[in-house]
Amino acid sequence: MPDTEASNPGRWHDRDVRATARQPGPKPRRALPAGSSAPPARQATVTPAVEGAVPPSTSREPVRAGHSLTGNSLAIMATGAVNALFGYGYWTLAARSMPTEAVGLGSAATSAMVLLSLLVHLGPGAGLIARLPGRTTPAQWRVTAVSTLVLTATATLTVAAVAVLPLGFAVTALRPLTRDPAFALCFILGATFWTCAGICDYVFIAERRSDLMLVRNATTAATKLTLLVVLWRTVPSIGALGLVATWAVGGLLGFAMGLWLCNRRVNRLGRVHLISMAQEATHLIRPALGHHGISVGGLAPTLLLPLVVTARLGAHTNAHFYVTWMVGSSIFMISPAVSAALFAHGSHHRDGLRRVALRSLGTTLAAITVPAVVLGLIGRPVLELFGAGYSSGYVLLLLLIASAFPDTVSNVAVATLRVRGLLTRAVCLNAVIGVAAVAGTWLLTPDLGIDGAGLAWLGAQTIGALAVLALPKALLPPPDSHRPVSHRKEHRPPAP
Repeated sequence: MPDTEASNPGRWHDRDVRATARQPGPKPRRALPAGSSAPPARQATVTPAVEGAVPPSTSREPVRAGHSLTGNSLAIMATGAVNALFGYGYWTLAARSMPTEAVGLGSAATSAMVLLSLLVHLGPGAGLIARLPGRTTPAQWRVTAVSTLVLTATATLTVAAVAVLPLGFAVTALRPLTRDPAFALCFILGATFWTCAGICDYVFIAERRSDLMLVRNATTAATKLTLLVVLWRTVPSIGALGLVATWAVGGLLGFAMGLWLCNRRVNRLGRVHLISMAQEATHLIRPALGHHGISVGGLAPTLLLPLVVTARLGAHTNAHFYVTWMVGSSIFMISPAVSAALFAHGSHHRDGLRRVALRSLGTTLAAITVPAVVLGLIGRPVLELFGAGYSSGYVLLLLLIASAFPDTVSNVAVATLRVRGLLTRAVCLNAVIGVAAVAGTWLLTPDLGIDGAGLAWLGAQTIGALAVLALPKALLPPPDSHRPVSHRKEHRPPAP
């Protein structure tokens, strides 16, 4: 596909037409004295776009129906719900149709595969949300999107290929990675395809089209479940290899769906010259590292807490903790979804960021209240569905539900810090919360059991919220200006 702006001119032409239509007409001039001549009209200066440079504009098009902050948030939440629903069906079928050992190996391999993918593309993906709105031409947009996709896919492929043997030798449960070439190949390709599909999701979030992310994820989830049914009926003895293969093929088809949706609904992708890609990489690396630190800082405590509980209380007690943690995590889908949508919205429209952030905070807190009350009321019966002993985690569940409210405050603050480019502050805020949660769990669980982990998590989130409230000048956007400031200079044609 040629690397020209003509590949998809309609979207950008329509935007320019709408912008021109909104411009007020020229003011009437006073009549000039007889014999005098009008001064020459000042010609608009057009600055050529430089490939790889960040243009001053942060708003390419007005918010339209389906692209609003609320619509984006709901689509992100729906994506999480769809993945959870299909995931429940997938693993239920796997548990009923395969030996326990095969399910254990398959779940460990797919978890490692997805974790490896996330560790590579979380930062660059978040960087897309910040950078894509400032790309004012199709060619600039394409260079950023394609460069990020190619670089992250190559990095994932390389890291997975290098790590597959050490991972197989280090983790006993993953030993088939060292002796089964088909298993190792599915693992490597699966991680790569999941990175590519994840980058497509970030493109959709950046363009405030999370409805397309919902379609792509539903395609991937449905493909995995369908393939598992086919394997169960045709090759029932395939074992863990079948699980890893369904995830790899699901990632491939999800990536293909993402490319198709991007070309049809967002902007056409195409070939990018290696020189342009190298130049763009220099602009992507530094912010990607900052965004990566923010994302990993938020993700790490959720992965470390089960390990700390296991180390302090044993595997049997951790089973009760982990089940309760998974039930309680349903309440945490709302705040991250709104924060991601706020990040995308703010990257398009910097004006009024404080007002939008405070409104998002109030909306999220209100949206959490009803699910929190419902989950608190039905929490004990839900835990008992997993077995009589699991109801012992009810107090932990209540603590997790309470922590969702202060967690919302820090999530909104981190989103606005991303928009403003203050990545170091966001990294520090997440690091403080994470260290407090992990250290508190280590200190409290020997005496308080799994309830100590809940207290540590609630305390850490409260510390983060109090830091935001105590340091509003450092962690929140400044008060909005009364006069809206435009980030783009409108060039009008010379008066006739």
